[in-house]
Amino acid sequence: MDARRMLIADSAIQVIGARGMRALSHAAVDTEAGLPKGSTSYYCRKRIDLLRLTMRRLYDLDLVELRAAADAMVAASPLAPKDVAWVVAGVVERWLSEERRPITRARFELFLAVAHEEDLREMSHEHMREVLEISAGVAGAIDPPSAIEHVTTTLLLADGVMLNVIRQGFPSPSREDLARILAASVGAPLPPADNAGRDIELLREVWGDDDA
Repeated sequence: MDARRMLIADSAIQVIGARGMRALSHAAVDTEAGLPKGSTSYYCRKRIDLLRLTMRRLYDLDLVELRAAADAMVAASPLAPKDVAWVVAGVVERWLSEERRPITRARFELFLAVAHEEDLREMSHEHMREVLEISAGVAGAIDPPSAIEHVTTTLLLADGVMLNVIRQGFPSPSREDLARILAASVGAPLPPADNAGRDIELLREVWGDDDA
């Protein structure tokens, strides 16, 4: 992706993250990017073209960070399951930080857009295939080797945690708390019984307690 397209995609991500999908337009991206009027339309004639470019950029950003995390885990193998939960928790903590949160909001907005745009689904499927390849490498580095489903489930659970934190406007849980939530999904031992009260409290903080 050349520098101009990258600027357009990054600006679209910022527009979506700050104001939602309804605010996304070629003109809004021009303004966000500081480009002359019509610049975005030159590169992306239709809205679907703009969405495709933006999703490609967002997926690339995701994969860079996921691959870096996976490479670090494989290099440190053999891993205990709790080590995987700890590394993934670090990624989640960064993605929920104040600096990165607009990108994470845009990420979920764009994921939902796939449901309405058949032309974007193949890109989404390709992205998931790449995530599965990354998961397979991590699964093989766990001692004893873990099923790929465990690692993939950890990533899916991480998505669910982020979605709920974003939805409710909560601050990011600490990395330690995130690792506790994620640990069981990758096959790590469950916390001791005397921590059960803290675990229930933590889940309420992350998922929300509508009865409170």
